Amino acid sequence: MFDSIKHWFETLEQQGRLFNHPEDHGLQAALAAVLYHAISADQHPDARKKHEFVRLLKQDLDLDDERAGQLYQAARASSGDLHGDLHTVNFYLRKNPVVRANFMRQLIRLIDVEGVYPGELDVFFAALHEVFPEVKDLRDEDL
Repeated sequence: MFDSIKHWFETLEQQGRLFNHPEDHGLQAALAAVLYHAISADQHPDARKKHEFVRLLKQDLDLDDERAGQLYQAARASSGDLHGDLHTVNFYLRKNPVVRANFMRQLIRLIDVEGVYPGELDVFFAALHEVFPEVKDLRDEDL
């Protein structure tokens, strides 16, 4: 009986994770790049945004401070393609719609650290269309 309860708790913990294979370096780099696009879209990534960036990486990928800092520096120096990085993140994102919505909620929280700017909304909508492609085709009359 205790084994079944233990298994149930382990399953609940795994369902809360956003990504399959969070240890994958390709995912880590892509997620860092997407998050950096979000915090730098207004051309002013400050300490509060960097703190939220690092917090999300540590939380979602179970990273230590050093690795999160390395990913921040790599994303800052990168000139990668947002859509390619979003595609990689989406590939590893769990297929559960609630988990996907959680990812979008975290992105909104990151974008809203100091108010929302048009460039940040562009990143948000690009992510939304990648994670939930069916939203692209919705029109007002469908709602």
